[in-house]
Amino acid sequence: MSQQKTPLVSIFVITYRHERFIAQCLDSLVGQVTNFDFRVVLGEDCSPDGTRAICEEYAARYPHIIDLLPATENLGAVRNGMRTLKACTGKYIAMCEGDDYWCDMHKLQKQVDLLEADPSVSLCFSSVHIQDDIGWNKPYDHYFTVLDTDTVTIEDVIRTDRNIIPTPTILFRRSVLPPQPYPPFFEYALMGDIPIQLFATHSGVAKAIPGPLAVYRDHEGGKTKTRDVVRKGEEALLALLNGFNEYTGHKYDKALNRKYHEMAKTDLIFGSRELRGMARFRNYLRYFPQYLKYAEKVNLREVVYYHILLFAPGLLRLAGKK
Repeated sequence: MSQQKTPLVSIFVITYRHERFIAQCLDSLVGQVTNFDFRVVLGEDCSPDGTRAICEEYAARYPHIIDLLPATENLGAVRNGMRTLKACTGKYIAMCEGDDYWCDMHKLQKQVDLLEADPSVSLCFSSVHIQDDIGWNKPYDHYFTVLDTDTVTIEDVIRTDRNIIPTPTILFRRSVLPPQPYPPFFEYALMGDIPIQLFATHSGVAKAIPGPLAVYRDHEGGKTKTRDVVRKGEEALLALLNGFNEYTGHKYDKALNRKYHEMAKTDLIFGSRELRGMARFRNYLRYFPQYLKYAEKVNLREVVYYHILLFAPGLLRLAGKK
C-alpha cells in the first residue's frame, strides 16, 4: 500500500484507556486481506495508562497503514471522535472502537464488494460476538432481535429503542455525511454512531451481511447503565433526532411521533414501577400528556388499563382471581 494514495477505506478508531485491548484491535485491522488500499485513523485521547505507548509502537511498525492522531489533552469521546472522523478521507469509512476488534480477515473486502456492487446501499453491517471479562458469550444478532429482514431503513433507526447496528461492524459511504462545517446536532452528538446511521439511511438503506464479523467487548470499563445515565441518554437521543428532523425539513415527523409515543408509554408505565406516592403521580403528570399528544389514535381501553395499573393495581389482582 502506498502512503501517498488516498485510501479506498479509512478505518475510524478512537481509543482511551484501552491498554488491555488496543493491540488486539489494531492487529485485527492491519491484518485485513484486501485488493485495495486502506488506512487506520487512530484517535488516541491522552490516555493515563499505556494506551498511547502501544499506539505509537503500532504506528511506527505500520507507517503505511496507521495514521496516529495523538491528543495533548483529554478531549472526551465526542471531540476525539469528531476530529478522527474529519481525518478520514476514504471513499468508505469503517468503524471500530479501541476495545473491540474484528474476527474476520476478509471483513473489509466483503463489505466493500457489497457497496461497490449496489449503489442503493449506503451502509452495511453484521452481527457481532459479545465478549465479557470472563470469556465468550454466544454470537448475538443485534438486528434480528428487532427486525425480520436484513435491510434497515431510517424508520427502523428512528423508532427502535436501542442501537440495532453494531458499531464495530459498520462500513459506510463517506459521501452520506453532511457537508462541513457539520451542523451542531451532528458535531456534538453524544450518541456515538447513531448520527452516522441516520445520515446513511437518509441517503439509502443499511444492509446486513452474514457474520459475525466483529467482537464487541462488554467489560467493566464500559459505561454504567444507572437510571440517571439512561435518562440523560434518552434526552441526548431526542435532541439528536429533533435536530436531524429539522435539518431534513421535518421529513420524518410521522416516524418521530411514533417514537415519542412509545417512549412516553415506556416512561409512563415502566418508569413508575419503582416510584410511590407523589413521585409516581409527578411521573404520570409528566408523561401522560405526551402519551396522548403523540398517539395517532387514542385507545380508550388502553388508557383505562394504564390508569388502573398505575393507581389501582389491586383491581387487576382481583379481576385475575375471578
